[in-house]
Amino acid sequence: MPQTGPASVFSLIEESFDLEQEGRIGSALQRARRALRQARISDRPDQIAAALVCVAHVHFRQGHYDSAQMFATESLDHSPADAEARADALQILGLCAAETNSPDVAEEYFHQTIDLSRQIGYRRALRSALHNLSAMVYVPRGQFELALAADEESLRLALELDMPEVAWFPLATMGWVCWVTGQRERALALAEELHGFAVSGSLAEGFYYCLRADLALDGETPDSALPLYARARAVAESTGDPGLNVLVRLGLSRYQRAAGNVSAACHWANDALTFATRVGYQHLRGWALIDRGHAAWEAGDLARAESDLVAAIDLLAPMQASYDLARANFLLAALLHHQQSPEADSVWVEAVTLIVSGGYAFLLEREQSLAFPLLAEYLNSEQADVAALSNRLLDRLMNVSRPALRIYTLGRFYVQQGQRAIPDKAWRQRKAGELFRFLLLSYNRTALRDQIIHALWPEKSPRSAQSLFHQATSCLRRALEPDLPDKFPSRYLCVDGGQVALCLPKDSWIDFEVFETHIAGQDWQAALECYRGKLYPGDLYADWAAAPRERLKHSAIRAALAVAKDALEAGRYDQALNASRRALALEPWQEEAVLLGMKACVAQNDRAGAIRLYQTLDRMLGEELGIAPQEDLQGYYRSVAA
Repeated sequence: MPQTGPASVFSLIEESFDLEQEGRIGSALQRARRALRQARISDRPDQIAAALVCVAHVHFRQGHYDSAQMFATESLDHSPADAEARADALQILGLCAAETNSPDVAEEYFHQTIDLSRQIGYRRALRSALHNLSAMVYVPRGQFELALAADEESLRLALELDMPEVAWFPLATMGWVCWVTGQRERALALAEELHGFAVSGSLAEGFYYCLRADLALDGETPDSALPLYARARAVAESTGDPGLNVLVRLGLSRYQRAAGNVSAACHWANDALTFATRVGYQHLRGWALIDRGHAAWEAGDLARAESDLVAAIDLLAPMQASYDLARANFLLAALLHHQQSPEADSVWVEAVTLIVSGGYAFLLEREQSLAFPLLAEYLNSEQADVAALSNRLLDRLMNVSRPALRIYTLGRFYVQQGQRAIPDKAWRQRKAGELFRFLLLSYNRTALRDQIIHALWPEKSPRSAQSLFHQATSCLRRALEPDLPDKFPSRYLCVDGGQVALCLPKDSWIDFEVFETHIAGQDWQAALECYRGKLYPGDLYADWAAAPRERLKHSAIRAALAVAKDALEAGRYDQALNASRRALALEPWQEEAVLLGMKACVAQNDRAGAIRLYQTLDRMLGEELGIAPQEDLQGYYRSVAA
């Protein structure tokens, strides 16, 4: 039997909330309506206001925005100025406005919720309003800095309130923003933090897999994106969440486009568009139109591509979706330019205006193959205003984070730039690779032109060497940024007068620098694992590489001896013997390595092995240097041999 009195109304509201969380929306609405009937009978304004909010919330979850607005507005009529129900009602009105493409109205309601929640100390509503402001107003508008700031506060409140079940909401939005804006390392960290709050099979886990797939697709392991998207899709299908369903399909479209499967890319983008249209998500519908247009272009269907991009612009313009409008206009400008359409210039101006005013220059980094040649051409436009605007965009582009480099120099030479491995043939052209390797070893990765010429072309005439220098710098620019137009400023290589500087992104990685860091910290085992062979094995006869190569080799010997000594003292004799042999592989007459190796053999009752180590050293020293081992080593050998 239903209870009577004030507690019964609020218990019904609590039951409705629990049922809604379980996905039982129909039952949740029944409980909410019972709570409202009972509240009206009690004629208590606080109960009526709370019950009206409950009914409004369930209607919102069903997508019945007119009904939700009606009940939330009525709740305001029953709510005192400082009531929690008033903050909840304002927030529902904000959510409805956001879902019906009224971002300005939504922003106003969310700010009213935030102000009231701060005033009355209603931190739960404050937390959710901050996240909703970020995800439903700032992100669609492309106000990414504001979105991050709001969600950072929302996350802090979720943790302070001990609400781990909602902490993933701001983390997912922040991770997505950082991925879009090129803040890869932060996005990866946020994804892992999100994973810590994700229960198996939950919506949080689905968004985690989708974000990790997006990052993998743009990173060093694009092939790993497909199974991640598959896992995200499984969660999307089981939960029925419309946002995740659309995002996964858009991700699969990008994956297929990157793999060259343009027909599959068109299929997934079309599926995303169908889904977004069915559930009424206009913003995601705009995204799907952009992706379908991009895929159609690559499939050769230029009419479809243009139609989709124009439709996306028409859809997104009333929503003030500045970033997505910039993206759609940029692709449309590139497409029209490709078709030599006279409308290309005006669309380019619109795209650049949005990119510059919104701070979206990172968009050009994501679309280098289209953006760089287009920008280079418009920099030389005969229209002064177009050229000036393009120059402003170039200034913004120079400050965009570049893909980090992962550089291997020990035992091999290999460079990974984001998800692109720089091919060997690019390094072999006009000594581009040798110039790059020389600069890596130079102080502050900077060298004077005369230093470079003396190191790389010591026997050439000044005139010939000068020409070779310019060819090498040009080829190095091209190796690092193959889409870079001629006479376009490089973001990795600065040639200023008589000086050349290699400008690496801050999160770049160079194995010999990591190795030296381990040596400085006396992390001997890590140093030994990092040292895979001689520095620059392809430059063995280059004088400029000889000294650093020897320095690094002797550091590796030092690390091997330290590992052997520590392992011997700890009774790990196999490890001690292996480390001794590693040192001897680097320097065959290393007497301390022989002594440590002999002791490891003796500890394992392998006298014959110990004797062989000594005799090999004795023979080598005699034949190559004409000397005998040191007396203490000879004494130890005699004791073992006896």
